[in-house]
Amino acid sequence: MKRITELVNGNKSFFNFYSTSIVKQINLWKSHLPTIQPHYAVKCNNDNEIIKILSKNGINYDCASRGEINQILDLGINNNNIIYANPYKNQIDINYAISKNIPLTVVDSTNELNKLRNKNIDTLIRVKVNDKDSLMPFSSKFGANFEETIDILKLAKKYNMNISGFSFHVGSGCYNPNQYYDAVKMIYDIIIKTKKLNHNHTIIDIGGGFNGEDDKAFIEQADKINKALKLFNNTNLKFISEPGRYFATKCQTLYTPIIAKKKSNNKYIYVLDESIYSSFSNITYDMAKPNLKLINSKNILSHLNKNTNINYPFIPKKSKEYDSIIFGRTCDSADKIIETKLPELNIGDYFEINNMGAYTNVSSTNFNGFDTTEKIYLY
Repeated sequence: MKRITELVNGNKSFFNFYSTSIVKQINLWKSHLPTIQPHYAVKCNNDNEIIKILSKNGINYDCASRGEINQILDLGINNNNIIYANPYKNQIDINYAISKNIPLTVVDSTNELNKLRNKNIDTLIRVKVNDKDSLMPFSSKFGANFEETIDILKLAKKYNMNISGFSFHVGSGCYNPNQYYDAVKMIYDIIIKTKKLNHNHTIIDIGGGFNGEDDKAFIEQADKINKALKLFNNTNLKFISEPGRYFATKCQTLYTPIIAKKKSNNKYIYVLDESIYSSFSNITYDMAKPNLKLINSKNILSHLNKNTNINYPFIPKKSKEYDSIIFGRTCDSADKIIETKLPELNIGDYFEINNMGAYTNVSSTNFNGFDTTEKIYLY
């Protein structure tokens, strides 16, 4: 609270980081998807504290680059707990991953398979699946369709390479749990139709897209997945996954103050000590619509100290509302966070934004010379 008080008195933004929320997500996963080994997608939030908490609780890692592999290994985590899940890799990075004994990677074309010829690393084919009902569809960039998958399997056989299995991703932020069932069923059909190629398949990676905000939505996703896995009851296949936002979303809450205010053309203009170039990068890159809850300057410290039960939004319901624009702090007029109607606010009032753990500070920059937002770690 001493550090939080200093930041509030200085009109500064900060994150509260809640380790307990990550543990709750882990326990929920183990309860509803006990047969699937998660590999946390480091790109979602590469905070070392998240990685350490996940590691202590038996979660593995999905890395997409040499830098992410190094980060995990530097924390003393075993190389066997990493999958190199980026389908597109240059030769230097492939050789580096192999030198670090990373056991598994993916491809989605014959060109990418060629890069792995005579290389000592197990390989999955990433298959293109239906992802139209997801926040961030991936199929325009990633995945092999059925015919392309057959071509990769045939070329691997020609090279005397074994394809260890298949992966897919229904898109980040999946809103339709049926997409998981359909994707697993597609993999099942591929395996049945290509038996004659005699590959020894051992792994199916069901990707990510799991809901990190709504436990009920996640349970619905898990139910569809468990139904689909029954197709493989008589096999020895191992199932893994690549959740990112599922583990990270709830673990960070952003607190950001109004640092400037003016009225222009009958609109109130407010500037926050934040930016779309910083923690609100999720607006630009993740199509996020953050829910800003107002805490007036008189109540922020008591609210954070949990000594009072003040109800949002801390403004009388009958307050007159005005057309308002909330901008970020940079000298860029495109740095606009939201345009809406609000009661008149004051410099020093804070906004609380929950569920800011995924694709926020990881894609934050120091554009215009601003520091990234400080985190307060709560255990």
